[in-house]
Amino acid sequence: MSEYYIGLLSGTSVDGIDAAIIDFSNNQIKVKYTHQQDFSNHLKQDLQNLIKSQTITLEQYSNLDSLLAFEFSQAVDCLINKSNLKRSDIIAIGSHGQTIYHQPDGNHPNTIQIGSPHKIASMSGINVVSNFRHLDMAFSGQGAPLAPIIHQKLFEPKDQSIAVINLGGIANVSFIGNNYNQVIGFDIGPANCLLDEWINIHKQKAYDEDGSWARQGQLNETLLEQMLNDNYFKKLAPKSTGREYFNHKWYDNFKDQFRLTSATDIQTTLSHLVAVSIELAITNKSIDKIILMGGGAKNDFIVELIGKYCGIPVQISNEYGYDSDWVEAILFGYLAYKRVNCHKLNLTSFTGSTKPLLIGDIVTVV
Repeated sequence: MSEYYIGLLSGTSVDGIDAAIIDFSNNQIKVKYTHQQDFSNHLKQDLQNLIKSQTITLEQYSNLDSLLAFEFSQAVDCLINKSNLKRSDIIAIGSHGQTIYHQPDGNHPNTIQIGSPHKIASMSGINVVSNFRHLDMAFSGQGAPLAPIIHQKLFEPKDQSIAVINLGGIANVSFIGNNYNQVIGFDIGPANCLLDEWINIHKQKAYDEDGSWARQGQLNETLLEQMLNDNYFKKLAPKSTGREYFNHKWYDNFKDQFRLTSATDIQTTLSHLVAVSIELAITNKSIDKIILMGGGAKNDFIVELIGKYCGIPVQISNEYGYDSDWVEAILFGYLAYKRVNCHKLNLTSFTGSTKPLLIGDIVTVV
C-alpha cells in the first residue's frame, strides 16, 4: 500500500514554492509528482524586504503569514491536480514554511518560519506537520541543518565517504559513509543568497544563469581574503546561519574593497567565496567525493570552482536518481512521514541537540 506525503517549502533564496508528492512505502523513497510555483509579485517583494530589513509590524507579520499559507495551499492544489491522486490519498503535508529569522546562539535561541500550517490544513483538507526546528532548539540544538537526515537516507555509500552539499541560499554539508559512524553536518555559509541579491541589484535578474556573469569578471583576492576572515567561517560545528546574517548589510564590512571593485568582479569573487568556503569545510575530513544539489548545482561556474579548489570528484545528485531541485522537498515529506509514525530522530551529531526527539507539530483536520 502506498504511503503518500507532500513535501512543501520555500527556501532561503525566496525564489518560489516547491511541492512534491513522495511515496515512502516499502522502505523506499519515490518522488511521484512535482510542482514549482512562483510567488505572487507583491508577496515575493514583501518577503525580500522583510529578510533584508529584519523589521516588521505585527499587522504585516500577520498578513504575510496568512498570504504565504494561501499561496502554499494553491501550490498543493496544483500539485494534486497534476497527479492521479485524491486528497484522501495524502497522509500529511510536511510544510517547512519560509524562514524570516534564525538566531541559534545567545541566551534565548529561536527561529521563525511563517506560512500558517493551520490555514494550509484548512484549505487543503490534509493534515500538516510543521515547526521542524523549534523542539531541536529547545533542547540546545541549532535547529539546522536538517538536510543530513535525508542525505544519509538517499546517498550513504557502502564503501566510501562523501560530502553531500546542498547549494541553496545557504550551503550546508553532510559527511556520511564508512568513515562516519554518525552523520556530521553544518551550515557552511552563503551559496546563492549573496549571488542572487547582487545580480538582482545590478542586472535586475533573479539569478546568474550558469554563472555566466561571474565568468566575465576577475577574482579580487584581497576582498575574498577579507570575506573569509568573517568569524562565522572560523566557528566550530555545530553551527547554522541564514540570510539574517549573510545579506546586503554584510557588504558593509568590506566597503573599501567594494569601492575599488567592479560589480562584475564582485560577482566573480562571491562565486569564489562559495567554493573556497566549501574547501575549508572539507579540510581535514576524510572524503572520496562531493555530491551537489540545490539551485547552485546548476551554476556551472561554481561547480567548476568547487572541483578546482577541493581537488576531488564532484557529482550532481541527479546522477544518483534524485533531481537536485527536489531533495529538500523529499526532506520535509520525510520529516512528516517520521513524525506521523512517531519515529524519534537523532540530530545530536549535526545540530547539537541533547537527545533524540520527535520532531514536528501536527495540525489534524481529518
